[in-house]
Amino acid sequence: MKLLQSLLIFSVLASSTLTSQVPLNEKSDPSESGDFQIYWSRFSEHHSIRIKQQQNDTLCDAHSLQYTGWLDVGSKHIFFWYFESQNSPSEDPLLLWLTGGPGGSGMIGLMQELGPCLINEHGNGTIYNKYGWSKNANIIFVDQPAGVGFSYVEKGIPLPGTSFTAAEDMHHFLQIFVHDIFPDLLERDFHITGESYAGHYVPALGAQIVTQNFFYPKRPQINLKSIFVGNGYVSPLDTAFGYWETLCTTNPGVDSPIFNSTRCDIMAANLPRCMELSRICYQHPDPAICQAAETVCWKGVIEHYDGESGPGGRNRFDITYPCETRDELCYAEIPRIGEYLNLPWVWDALQVPKAVKSYSVVSEEVALAFTLTSDLGISTQPQVLLLLENGIDVLFYQGNLDLACNTAGNLQWASSMPWKGQPAFVAQPKHIWKDGDKEIGWFKEVKTKMGSNDKETTFAISTVDGAGHLVPFDKPREALALVTRWLEKRSFAYAGQMI
Repeated sequence: MKLLQSLLIFSVLASSTLTSQVPLNEKSDPSESGDFQIYWSRFSEHHSIRIKQQQNDTLCDAHSLQYTGWLDVGSKHIFFWYFESQNSPSEDPLLLWLTGGPGGSGMIGLMQELGPCLINEHGNGTIYNKYGWSKNANIIFVDQPAGVGFSYVEKGIPLPGTSFTAAEDMHHFLQIFVHDIFPDLLERDFHITGESYAGHYVPALGAQIVTQNFFYPKRPQINLKSIFVGNGYVSPLDTAFGYWETLCTTNPGVDSPIFNSTRCDIMAANLPRCMELSRICYQHPDPAICQAAETVCWKGVIEHYDGESGPGGRNRFDITYPCETRDELCYAEIPRIGEYLNLPWVWDALQVPKAVKSYSVVSEEVALAFTLTSDLGISTQPQVLLLLENGIDVLFYQGNLDLACNTAGNLQWASSMPWKGQPAFVAQPKHIWKDGDKEIGWFKEVKTKMGSNDKETTFAISTVDGAGHLVPFDKPREALALVTRWLEKRSFAYAGQMI
């Protein structure tokens, strides 16, 4: 059970004075349910979206228009919450946020980290977030895959068990959303973001969009420009490898190593076998092989810290703090979100279907479904490579105090990725990036021309010192500066800085 808990990693907005987006009423199906409008896919009778504008600002004081609803994909139903930009909704880009897990609700991102409103200290309401990412972006939060949070599947339908199944559903959602509901978003720059297990979700969805855009040019195209993922779980092999550096050196920004030399020697001795079996899983992604690799890495490397994590123990998400909650997640805000989103008046405002019996911040059932496939054991580095080869900009940002999806491991797979920009990326030293005069962390970035056009594609890693697994929670001002820098400049270098 401890292994399953270890894999439950987390990740996979002032009112506008300009024109707001308005759904096309003429697209609405006459069989509207309550206050919802229903929009059907032009290409599949099994895909539709029911959506309503939220009139209750008490629910979330977003300082902009907001909409909630469900994507209906056959027998699967996926909840979303959409916020228009507080600045210029008719011009600002569109973001999609995916929380990790697998099994984590998108409401963690919304109400604990980067949404326009955050859960209050009592768990009975929200407060405005002045560092919310919808300051200058339209943003969608989703409970995905089906079975997470307010999302659900009909009786007898199996839960999704891979990132690629989840990606298919999210691609259908985006096509209807930008083509049929908000067509003014169709040509807008689109970016996928998230954290933790979104290191699987986001590259998989990005690859799905790129390939579907290519193979079906006459169907709605998603104008994907970049992905950016915080503390992503991309490569299990490299994440395990990064445990030693994170715990046995001062590189994360700690005064002294977390572990003593005895424990570090034991981990170092066990790493080669963990690496070997993980590589076999990558080459032959059979669930039995991958689960065997996970067990070996757990017993030999990960368990030395994670086995002591949890209530009253160590904290995998910030190695400088103990876990002070009664659950494995170690954030007091997470259970408060669960309390708030189960309040009767909240359900009335959202018009939650009767099929949903209760809201849960984490779905252990979805997490279990993923453990029964090879998804947890494989790397999504190939999907990142596909995106770069097709001109999609890629950023992975890191809170340096995180162990679960550590900086050392993500730098390792980023450096080993075989692509045109690899030599320049590996050779480049770490550079300091700043917000104004304040040093925030380090970055490495390369800009490389891919294919026959003159566009330079950016691949970057940037860090935020003093932050753990949830960067927007630990360092909200710095996180907003990081995202703004990426969306506007695709670079962390200051004017005149040589990289």
